[in-house]
Amino acid sequence: MKITKVSLAMLILICAIGIVAAAELSDFKVGEGYTTLKEGSYTNGEESIAIDIISENDIDDLNDAFKNDSDVNYTVESGKLNNTFNFTDEANDMTGVSELVKIKDKNYVIEVWDCSVSGNVTLEKLYDTLEEVNKLNNIEPINPATLD
Repeated sequence: MKITKVSLAMLILICAIGIVAAAELSDFKVGEGYTTLKEGSYTNGEESIAIDIISENDIDDLNDAFKNDSDVNYTVESGKLNNTFNFTDEANDMTGVSELVKIKDKNYVIEVWDCSVSGNVTLEKLYDTLEEVNKLNNIEPINPATLD
């Protein structure tokens, strides 16, 4: 269980500093105004929104992104859209939305989160961004229970 918690904490830290890479994502599209930090990690400074695509190479168990963990103050709840989730990471002062998707037959977690210092980006705006990403890449969220 401790390894799971450490893995989750490492995932959150990786996302917070914007380091996510996967060779399969070279054709991934994001909306206008986004800067690529690294393949799989994008930011829009004007809107204070970050997008991270997390692979099984980045975290041992993608299921951890969809589980509550009170030890590290990480909470997840069902989101606005089918198979999407709202998350709050109090340890890293992050809020956002996430989903599980399949890209080129591999599973990924897409996180769209508020990277502003003030935390003023609404969940509605984060969902709009997530829907745009899905539309641009012709992907749909899948149920995380399929990972079991």
